[in-house]
Amino acid sequence: MENKNDIQVMAQELLDIKRQIKKLLNEEKYLKDEIKPFLKESGAIKFTSGKIYYAESKASSTFNRREVLTYIRDNYGDALADQIDEDCTKIGSPRQTVYIKLYE
Repeated sequence: MENKNDIQVMAQELLDIKRQIKKLLNEEKYLKDEIKPFLKESGAIKFTSGKIYYAESKASSTFNRREVLTYIRDNYGDALADQIDEDCTKIGSPRQTVYIKLYE
């Protein structure tokens, strides 16, 4: 295992990198916002290294889980609502994550 000073140096590097990434993401957002109207009208801008283009996502709809289960429970019974809830509930695995918080 690394010693405490090495860990401190690596942690500081993480903060510095995160700050650089945040700056680049802000620049990216600014540039995207600036060229979006042009792209909406003219389509893609192609380069040998890639292309920049505009796309609009489709609208999505969601439902309120509690309301749906209440409806099923009221109209079809507790057993069916419980079975649907059990069959349709996704259970994720815990992930090990390192978070980086910048103080500006």
